Amino acid sequence: MSWNSDESGNAVASGGEVKHGGAVGSEKKGNAMWMEDNSGEGVQCWNFDITGGKGMWVGVGTQENFGSGYKLKGLMYGGPGNLSDGGALVTGHWGPKFGEGDKIGMRIEISGDRTTLAFSKNGVGLGVAYDISGWTGSPLRPVVSLDSADQSVVISSMAVCSLETMAPASGPPAGVAGSWQHDKEQKCQLSIEAEEAGQWRVGAKVGNSMSCIVTENSGVFSAGPVMSTMMMPPPELQTLETSVEQLLSGITNIAREGDKLVVTAGDRSEKFCVAPGSTPATKDRVRWMNK
Repeated sequence: MSWNSDESGNAVASGGEVKHGGAVGSEKKGNAMWMEDNSGEGVQCWNFDITGGKGMWVGVGTQENFGSGYKLKGLMYGGPGNLSDGGALVTGHWGPKFGEGDKIGMRIEISGDRTTLAFSKNGVGLGVAYDISGWTGSPLRPVVSLDSADQSVVISSMAVCSLETMAPASGPPAGVAGSWQHDKEQKCQLSIEAEEAGQWRVGAKVGNSMSCIVTENSGVFSAGPVMSTMMMPPPELQTLETSVEQLLSGITNIAREGDKLVVTAGDRSEKFCVAPGSTPATKDRVRWMNK
């Protein structure tokens, strides 16, 4: 068992560890595939120990779709918590971001023409990311994709685990971090991720995706500039999107009220409930599987 690094030299492997080689610029990506004999039908589980950096991608791919840069195609999870096929976004904000100190569990199950791929973070299930039916290609093997000099990952095999161990926890999260949905406007979803002590990244999705950094100091909350994608939302969502952007830019408090999240901006308060979990990506959303 060993890593097979791409020809770029940007992924440097030693034993179970693979790290970025330090390149910068447009050709900085480094990819590696974990080679072992028992790929194929059945259940296999691995752990990715993130030993350096953040924003890398982990997942599975086939040997014929492996290469340097964006030649790597697969079923991937990483970056800001997205799912990707290696060349295009599959699902945005599917799960939490991960970085140094985190352990990402991965479980693949292959039975005939059906493949499921599930992930966990630090022992907490995130759910099934991909549920692929109608595909019977080459064996899927663990892959990583790195693009920053501080990134490094150590892979190890895990005992075969049940799919239930990868299921996300039910009920609301313990604090304010998590995925939330407006009590009345189901088309407004909010995501909150802890950045560091006293600081969160607050994102919202209506027509566009928006986000800002919110800082708490001695009980006082303040929001930084709101960044947004620049697509024109459908006419029926324009008023709601403007309202949500105003809410984010004016945040003065974020708190829990029972199972609800309450976001306050001056004299305005909005309540959110736990958002339904992300659904698995299917074959039709993975471009390289449909060629």
